[in-house]
Amino acid sequence: MSTLQVVEVVLLAGCLVVALWLVLLWLRRRALSAHGPVSPCAVRLPGSHRWRLGLLRLSSGQLDWFSVSGMTTSPTMSWSREGLDISTPSTELVSIPGLMSAVSLTLSGSSGDLADLALEPKIYPAVRSWLESAPPGRGVNVT
Repeated sequence: MSTLQVVEVVLLAGCLVVALWLVLLWLRRRALSAHGPVSPCAVRLPGSHRWRLGLLRLSSGQLDWFSVSGMTTSPTMSWSREGLDISTPSTELVSIPGLMSAVSLTLSGSSGDLADLALEPKIYPAVRSWLESAPPGRGVNVT
C-alpha cells in the first residue's frame, strides 16, 4: 500500500467512527424522549462553579438529568417530583456553551438546595407547569 492509500483508509475509518457516534447520539436522544419531553439544559451542583451540559427530561414522577456526553439511557441525576421546588429564574442570562441563552434557577427540596439549573427561557414555563400540576394518580378522588 502506498502512503496515499493508507491516509485514505485512516480518513475513511475516522469518518465512519464520527458517523457511528452521531447515529448513536441520535438513537439515545430518541430513546430518552420516548419517556417524556427532553430539552437541553445545564446543571451545577452546590459548591461547584462548573456547569455541566446535559438533557432534562420531565417524567411522571421525577425530573431526570442526563449527561450530554454519555451513552447510557439511565439518568445521571434524578429529583423526585414530591417535595421539589424551583426558584424563579434569574434576571440575567447565563452564558454556557451549547445553550443559546439561558436563565438559571435553583432546585430545592426538604434537605436544602439540590442543584442549579440553566434552561432556555422558553423551557422554564413548561418545567414550572409540570411541577405545579398533580402527578398522575394523585388527587383523582378530590371532590
